[in-house]
Amino acid sequence: MSGRRDRILEELGLTPLWRLRNPKAPVQEAAISAAATDEASGQRAARDDHAAAAPAGNRRDVIRRMEWPQLKAAVASCTACGLSKGRTNTVFGVGDEKAEWLFIGEGPGAEEDAKGEPFVGQAGKLLDNMLAAIGLRRGANVYIANVVKCLRYNALVQLGNGEWERIGRLVASRYSGDVMSVDAAGAIVRRRVIGWHSSPIADRRVYRLAYASAKSAGASKSGVQLTGDHPVLTQRGWIPVQDLRPGDSIATGQGLSEAAFDVVCGTLLGDGHINSASTHLTIAHSAQQSEYLRLKADLLAELSCRVETLSVAARAGGDRRYPVIRLRTLAHRSLAVLRPQFYGEKKRVPEWLETKLNDRMLAFWFMDDGYMRIREGRQPRAEIATCGFSDDDVQRLLRGLVNLGIHGKALRGRIHFDVNEARRLSEKIAPFVPPGMRYKLHPEVAQRVDFDPSRLESGPVRVMYDEVEAVELVHRGSDRTFYCIDVEETHNFVTSGGVVHNCRPPGNRNPERGEAAACEPYLTRQIELIKPKLIVALGKVAVQNLLGTDASIASLRGKIHRYQGIPLLVTYHPAYLLRNLPDKAKAWQDLCFAVETMRGLQSGR
Repeated sequence: MSGRRDRILEELGLTPLWRLRNPKAPVQEAAISAAATDEASGQRAARDDHAAAAPAGNRRDVIRRMEWPQLKAAVASCTACGLSKGRTNTVFGVGDEKAEWLFIGEGPGAEEDAKGEPFVGQAGKLLDNMLAAIGLRRGANVYIANVVKCLRYNALVQLGNGEWERIGRLVASRYSGDVMSVDAAGAIVRRRVIGWHSSPIADRRVYRLAYASAKSAGASKSGVQLTGDHPVLTQRGWIPVQDLRPGDSIATGQGLSEAAFDVVCGTLLGDGHINSASTHLTIAHSAQQSEYLRLKADLLAELSCRVETLSVAARAGGDRRYPVIRLRTLAHRSLAVLRPQFYGEKKRVPEWLETKLNDRMLAFWFMDDGYMRIREGRQPRAEIATCGFSDDDVQRLLRGLVNLGIHGKALRGRIHFDVNEARRLSEKIAPFVPPGMRYKLHPEVAQRVDFDPSRLESGPVRVMYDEVEAVELVHRGSDRTFYCIDVEETHNFVTSGGVVHNCRPPGNRNPERGEAAACEPYLTRQIELIKPKLIVALGKVAVQNLLGTDASIASLRGKIHRYQGIPLLVTYHPAYLLRNLPDKAKAWQDLCFAVETMRGLQSGR
């Protein structure tokens, strides 16, 4: 093999190349059909009992009479097991329908389900490598779905220290530090990079992915370019870019701690303002409320606050001036996400606040714009000023309060609370109200319910979602190689265009026996139609279901077994080899044995 080809394969991440040490004769060119099986997804539903429309015997007989078109249609519409409830696509298999070689894997994983094709991602790339070792080639002889889902070289990835770096550089340097990621609970966390990939773009579709509040870059939003099959995190789960819909919201990779989010939102309902040009938050209070504003500054420390004392006139041109304390944050991407939700032509109330308003958010809203009316001889009543909001916005606020168990009445630019509701409101917010603001509470409640600083602890930083902007591109430029990384535990990373999945799906599980049994008649018919000379079973699950045995792979390797009279050999699944590198040598022995077996079959021995 030429040195140039070695360098190319190394750049593609396909080294070390598997070679026949002493090839005696060229292997006949063959094709592959992966029969409705690859790696199984940990995102699938638990096993259900078989739900075939006809009795098992009748169903099997019907399938045995199907030709390719009917078989493919039957698989696409199959509901014979619980996996049908959560799948995106069925994974039928691809390749030469008259192939001499048949490779059978385990079950479709997250990537296979999204693409509808077997052996994509890392396992597919390694299988390419294995096939090349025995003289089979992608394209002319072998078709194996898609290669690694990748991003363009200049796609910016957020590192663990908050800085940004091009993904191409991370791959080239094999960066093994932390990047920002999103865990299963939606918290933004740091996770280590554990894998690096590059692959040719070939004929894959390319998209530019951004979100509405992303920074402008020339005439468009900043974002990333990535292949259309690359999954991104949305509010309806992981969705390939090419399948995003208008109105989808994607995870931006930016966010605020739980406490900071509540303070910002409560303050925006009250006295706070986000600047339209630089997306910084400004809050001003009278000097008597300096303790309260400094508490806000502490809770918003992640936004890098600056507090200053000013002297302002009560009215324009007036001589009399008053001391004011003002807080201003630095510009922040999370504030850019929030601003269009709280501002249109004027300040407004986001729709989501009806269900997301909570006690802590209410406390800061009330401390900003609410007060307790205490008159001699009467029970205290509470009010919150709402003169800056439309009638629709006020109704939305009222519904949000009802969800908290508090009922108010809108009248003349205020929400009014009667005696009982004023007491109930004070009980809700009292733990969040510091000493300097206790005068805002119902006096009895202020005496009975203490300020509890632990209720203001920051909590995890939660990712925020924003409306997606995804545009298909005609790829131009000399960079024909795209890149991806693997991230430990969370399997995703933050880019300037949103949160994207890495190449290895999380949580894969093996198909359960009922699920495998439901697919078995389809697999049997595929084998009957293909009429392969040799079957290679990849992985424990495939072996168990084809041979009906619980024996280990180690005990079955190196022997010729039979499935419906067809020779069958056993080796490890590529996904297993990615996690257990020493066993690649054993898999190489299995491939050599497969080559010799095929030669014997072709020569009639």
